[in-house]
Amino acid sequence: MFRPLRIISILCLLSVSHTTYAETLPVESFDEIAVNTFWNELYANGGWSLYCGFRFDPSVALTEDRLFVIEQIYPASWMLRYMQCDSRRQCRLNEKSRFTRMEADMHNLYPAWQDADVARRNSSFGMIEGEDWRYENCDFERYHDITEPRLIARGNIARAIFYMHTQYGVPVEKDMLDELKRWNRLDPPSNQEMLRNNLIEELQGNRNKFIDNPSMAEQISSEWLAE
Repeated sequence: MFRPLRIISILCLLSVSHTTYAETLPVESFDEIAVNTFWNELYANGGWSLYCGFRFDPSVALTEDRLFVIEQIYPASWMLRYMQCDSRRQCRLNEKSRFTRMEADMHNLYPAWQDADVARRNSSFGMIEGEDWRYENCDFERYHDITEPRLIARGNIARAIFYMHTQYGVPVEKDMLDELKRWNRLDPPSNQEMLRNNLIEELQGNRNKFIDNPSMAEQISSEWLAE
């Protein structure tokens, strides 16, 4: 039997008394991003799925079979909890709301093989004892409410969550934050991740500073978290 190495603690909220740069950007809905921008512009030449590293091209990603989908690294369900909304519809009533910006922010969106996306659901990220891969040729593990992704996806995941945490003030579990810092150190930004950051800046108007300077993640501490 496999046991998580880290016990996830109670969510702690980040204090957000100021307006962040992300909140001054033009607002596009998640649906607009999904239909017009993500596959057609951000991944116009195809790419690799986050969790399994399966190669895709745009024509495959956009087929009716939906072999590949858009994964929100910081899930919408966590955003809804933070915004105290019962549904996306409720949180979307104000088209310029914080939720609208959060769920459409491309720094938080990655292509994922559909089966892995479904398996991850809303679980937290962490380490799991042993090597019990859920899928053939895919280093993806899930035990209870913990997902352990493949090695070269861990840094990307960490930096996406750091970005969401500091840009929007969304909660991050303390134990998971510590693990993500370790992942950030062990898996620095690749050329592919840096090129993606450049393209998102062109499309969305801002950058993920943790890709430009990964060491900034070490500054995120309990001082950022409200009691």
